[in-house]
Amino acid sequence: MLLTIVSFLIVLTILVFVHESGHALAARHVGVKVQQFSIGFPPRIFGKTIGETEFVFSWIPLGGYVKLFGQNIDDEDPSDPRNYASKTILQRFYILVAGPVANLLLALALMPVVFMLGVETPAYRYGPAHIVGTVAGSPAEQAGFQPGDRIVAVGEAQTASWIMVFNEAAKQALAEDTVIFHTERGGRNVSVAVPSKPISRGKSLGWKPLIPPVVGGFVASDFPAWMAGLESGDLITAVDGEPVTRWSQISRFIQKGEGREMLFSLRRGNQSLSLPITPRYNEDSQSWLIGISLASTKIRHGLFESVRKGTARLWEITSTTFLFLGKLLTGQGSMDALGGPVKIGVVVGEAVKSGAANLIFLMAFISLQLGIFNLLPIPALDGGHIFMLGLEKLKGRPLSPAVRERAQMIGFSLLILLILIVTYNDIVQLIT
Repeated sequence: MLLTIVSFLIVLTILVFVHESGHALAARHVGVKVQQFSIGFPPRIFGKTIGETEFVFSWIPLGGYVKLFGQNIDDEDPSDPRNYASKTILQRFYILVAGPVANLLLALALMPVVFMLGVETPAYRYGPAHIVGTVAGSPAEQAGFQPGDRIVAVGEAQTASWIMVFNEAAKQALAEDTVIFHTERGGRNVSVAVPSKPISRGKSLGWKPLIPPVVGGFVASDFPAWMAGLESGDLITAVDGEPVTRWSQISRFIQKGEGREMLFSLRRGNQSLSLPITPRYNEDSQSWLIGISLASTKIRHGLFESVRKGTARLWEITSTTFLFLGKLLTGQGSMDALGGPVKIGVVVGEAVKSGAANLIFLMAFISLQLGIFNLLPIPALDGGHIFMLGLEKLKGRPLSPAVRERAQMIGFSLLILLILIVTYNDIVQLIT
């Protein structure tokens, strides 16, 4: 819990700092005085004045702001060259758009790093999407998936691996109410329809993938498997003479043995070997263990290929985001798919534990979403201010203070309501 909270605060602080720095640097570039730069919302924790700007850390870690001289109605002075109100529409647009653009540029810088580092992923996810069973009562079972199915396409997109299945399903769940999976079943092609809601909410459908019984890494060097001489890459073919064809069988045989010495038959390259291993009881998991993990793989790319893949991934996420927003505005999307502070905090905590590449990907993803979200024409957001600038341009004069103040109050109220709704959804999804 502590790791999750600290990681969330660090990530959010970096993203908010980048966003507000965009506004502050643009304001200074056109000569507007930056009075205050705050990470978080009041009440304040501490602050320090550097030059003419007070830098503040505040208690509510849901964003931040820069206070520009003249941006509030009560201190507007078009005659003062350091005042925000004295600047042209184009200059004010430049200040407003600089924050979201800073987030978009950060995402563009971070995403290629993910592909350069490579993400440690279970090796089976890069293999064919074979299903050996489904969880009882799960969406997969209810939809009609059966043991032996191999998913070959999602909608019109061919899928040669589990990774492709996951990506295509997530993409199409935002575009359609039902996702169609095409499977090979006993020499026949069978279509299976799954409701989009559990997919768009990131829920497991309850598939049991075929995971080859290949040894990956070791939990610890003093565990029974390592001490017996088992090596990473070994293919376990039998346990005490019982054939093994998938990973899940290994644990079942070990638990059945209840701690007695067991003979593991395996293939290592062109060799056939047999190793006696005595499982050890683990109090935390209340089970017998030999200390092995799934085979995993990490695929790294060079700089130029990483830039190409990173840019393509961001474009794909952006397209999916606008597709989802379109469905939400037309009443076809679900608020359940939105993630608030609680969900983001949990995901950040998981990413920290799973490695640098996953954390950097998540930072790029959130930064991209912040950039897009802040450009929406909602009063109280940068996009709302930009929208009012457009109205000012059309009218030929600034909107009245009363109109602007009312719009800000309405927009801020809607923003608080949205935060409350998504936070409530986050908590409900965590406890259900």
